[in-house]
Amino acid sequence: MATYFTPGDLAEFVYNEFQDSKMEEKKPSESILNELFNTLYYTSLQTEEGQFIKVTITLLDHRSIVEFEQDRISYDNWKFFAFEPEIEFSVKNLIKLSKAADPMSSSLAVYYDDKEVLYIYGMIDQTIHYQNFLNYERESKPLHPGIMQTMINGIGVLNVMVDYQPVATLNQNSLVKKYPNVFEYGPVAAFIEDNAAYSHNDLELMMKDKLTGNDVLIYNEIILEYVIQSISRVLLRIRSYNHGGAILFTKNFTDDLNIKYVLKYNRIEEAIMHVVEKISDSDILNKEVKQVKRKKQDLPIALHEACEENKADIEDSFNELIGVVRFVSSLSCVDGLVLMSPHLTVKGFGVLIAGEQQPEYVYLNKNRAKINPSHFGTRHQSMFAYCLKNPDSLGFVVSQDGEIRAIMCIGGEVRMWENIKVYQFLSSSKMPEISVKK
Repeated sequence: MATYFTPGDLAEFVYNEFQDSKMEEKKPSESILNELFNTLYYTSLQTEEGQFIKVTITLLDHRSIVEFEQDRISYDNWKFFAFEPEIEFSVKNLIKLSKAADPMSSSLAVYYDDKEVLYIYGMIDQTIHYQNFLNYERESKPLHPGIMQTMINGIGVLNVMVDYQPVATLNQNSLVKKYPNVFEYGPVAAFIEDNAAYSHNDLELMMKDKLTGNDVLIYNEIILEYVIQSISRVLLRIRSYNHGGAILFTKNFTDDLNIKYVLKYNRIEEAIMHVVEKISDSDILNKEVKQVKRKKQDLPIALHEACEENKADIEDSFNELIGVVRFVSSLSCVDGLVLMSPHLTVKGFGVLIAGEQQPEYVYLNKNRAKINPSHFGTRHQSMFAYCLKNPDSLGFVVSQDGEIRAIMCIGGEVRMWENIKVYQFLSSSKMPEISVKK
């Protein structure tokens, strides 16, 4: 018999996690969390001006902010701005305020009074930097306020975060406590690592330099990191469109595929190589600077100018990667999947899979549970059929409800990983060990 989870189950789980945490802030009671999540859940089921609700709530004790502000050292840190007077925490008010609180720009600051009644006390700005970090579009980790953040990310979808660590997700009637790290462990990680690596000769041609065997290993490690980041960023952008989509990685670009729009776009690969090249140049320049300082000499003007130029080049290369990721993501807006090589070169989009033979079962990797493929939609079934016939391939499917799944065929079995880790999560010192399933 199927198990269905509610906002109350989410509240119970988060409350228990908080009890096991090292959190110094006052921990909210289970009844407060229950009221918070229930209100947010019913808000997520509504629309405003024909659009679904998206908003982030930060549980923040606004009375403790003054001490925190004294420690700020960066102009782009967040600030709290109070409503006068405070606003009732209700579905109606959340719907209205969500139009003014784009999660990419701001968050609503919510807390409770002495009677444990929740209110919206104000707004928090500069949340774009937090979101950009989660989406791999910012290198440094910005400060972030509050005890926890809860994001409405779809109809009946609530994501609970503490700092940069996911605590749990209520996805309609399922409660997600673990996020498979498929990019670091297991068959998906092995597929990407094996296929994204470059040969010694190829890397020497790309870097225009003679390389040792150790150099090749280091370069391939760095390249792999940015390949994984790029795939994650594309999947996150596709999810933000709220229409679903799919990406297929394969070396066979003809069999069982009908490509409506043939397009060779290799700029993700180029952008990654630009990043790697400029980071390598930076390491060399930093060694030269250290040598000059060790000799207690003045820094030569030419070396200073080279360092400044390198900083600008690194920023340009990161911006290039942001741009190409968004370009590739937008291709998913056309019906059909985006076809890519393991080195992230687009071969076409609007691609339809011709094969129709379905596996008898699809196996969930977390518990080896068998599921009939007919339980899924056309997008998933097409990917099941292709991977079954072409085992040397990897598919990702983004559902309209925002869930992201990885699909492979291993030993004749089609396997699927659900709720995979795509955000740039970091463990919080406040919380128990992060629940990222291998």
